Amino acid sequence: MQKRLPWKLRPADFNQPDWHTRPTVAYELMFEYLRLSPSYELARKASQEGLTEEDKKKLPSDFEKVLKTYDLLGDVQKILFRFWWIERGLKVFGNPYKKPKVHLITDIKVGKELAAKDVQSDLDGYLEGTRIEEGLERTLLLALPVGLKKTEYKKQIEKILTELQDETEQETQSRIRLHGQRLRAPVLFKGLRLLWFKAAKPKWAAWRLGAHSRFSDSYSKELDVTSTRRLDRESTEIYDRLMMTKITTRALKKYEAIAENAARGKFPCEDPVEQADFNYPALAKRIKSKNTWEANIKKKLQAEQS
Repeated sequence: MQKRLPWKLRPADFNQPDWHTRPTVAYELMFEYLRLSPSYELARKASQEGLTEEDKKKLPSDFEKVLKTYDLLGDVQKILFRFWWIERGLKVFGNPYKKPKVHLITDIKVGKELAAKDVQSDLDGYLEGTRIEEGLERTLLLALPVGLKKTEYKKQIEKILTELQDETEQETQSRIRLHGQRLRAPVLFKGLRLLWFKAAKPKWAAWRLGAHSRFSDSYSKELDVTSTRRLDRESTEIYDRLMMTKITTRALKKYEAIAENAARGKFPCEDPVEQADFNYPALAKRIKSKNTWEANIKKKLQAEQS
């Protein structure tokens, strides 16, 4: 019986203890688009290496949004998707099984003076255990003096909750969720392939790039990507090259925007965005480094499995 490769997703990965979500290829697509986003790469550098003065000149004005996404989703270059999904993705996109409830963190006895360090262990147990299990929902740490009437507790707590209600609703709406009701996965895969080819051949004319990546079902098959001949004005291929150029140019802008919106936690989304510059030669080096790392880690995992 053939062993299951450790990096291959399985149904159980979407339905683990305390967490669940609907299986969809959208998460893997977002993961791959994040790998191509120049803004997300700058967030990685800011977190792991520090930004150079030249890097700082490239930062979009909404870079704080990218950093927030990075805080949630982390490095996507040196990790296989399945392990990233288990470590990060499921907890960001999934729903907690356990319904949050009120917890007693510690009981401070009457007349006892305490410092923060005296309750640190109890607080850590809640923050690093129970709260994570309940989905990291917004939580209030309250001091409840024992001895008040129940009506007084209710009155004071309701006042605090009412004051925070509007802000809490806004936070709930801003959590990372997939955009749209219908995912057009084949179209998004086409976009990924186009960006990969652009990185591999940054100096190619747009028509040649689009034809080689088979981006257009209509025009790609009509064009010879190896052709270097000049065309006379009567050639029908002039029109095909022109149309392929327009299609490819528009598509590059669209899928660059999708990658950059993913870096802001919006996927799939092609809204206009102040994106960092796509330096394709630099992107090609990043892709090559990532591919080499992936090949080596898969080889190592297979060896461990034998």
